[in-house]
Amino acid sequence: MRLNALGRVSMNNPVRACLQRYLMARWFERLGGRVPAGVGLEIGCGRGAALRPLRERFALRRIVGLDLDPVMLGRARRRGPGVPLVLADGLQLPFGDGAFDAVFDFGAIHFVANWESALDEVRRVLRGGGRYYFEWVTGRFLRTFYPLATQGFERMRVPTPDALLAALERRGLAVGDRVLRPRLAAAATWLVGDVIGVGRVTP
Repeated sequence: MRLNALGRVSMNNPVRACLQRYLMARWFERLGGRVPAGVGLEIGCGRGAALRPLRERFALRRIVGLDLDPVMLGRARRRGPGVPLVLADGLQLPFGDGAFDAVFDFGAIHFVANWESALDEVRRVLRGGGRYYFEWVTGRFLRTFYPLATQGFERMRVPTPDALLAALERRGLAVGDRVLRPRLAAAATWLVGDVIGVGRVTP
């Protein structure tokens, strides 16, 4: 699902970019560790503010940015030349099975009505031992503005935090205790998800 002008501003602004780079990425690293010399994918990369910081913080050899919005990819291209950028839908990732060591999701898949199929795609492109670093918004209050911020908003059955974690486990993405639920920060800022964690591919 694409964001409209309001959504682009709310999800792609300097404050949220700062939170991604210095707060959420730090939480990701603490929960799931670094991926030295690995290949990473950011789903819903927007204007690309997190791509280079992720590559550096997680010691990735390479990172790819993917987004459904050509406007945002154009901004990402101007911001960080040399980083591969792909225009595609998270429900049909144009990559082979096991192509990545890490997938980063700063609140992208939680916009997708068919979110379970999007998680299937994440699992498909992760190789053994790969990690899915995710930020999700599940609270109804936090999602109240979404119909105003997206193009053609689709009503969806939003999972509870426990249902989300169970869906990841069913796909062989073990979360265990690698999860945070920063409800206070989420409610206070509207810019941080209320479920942040890491699922690791299990045999």
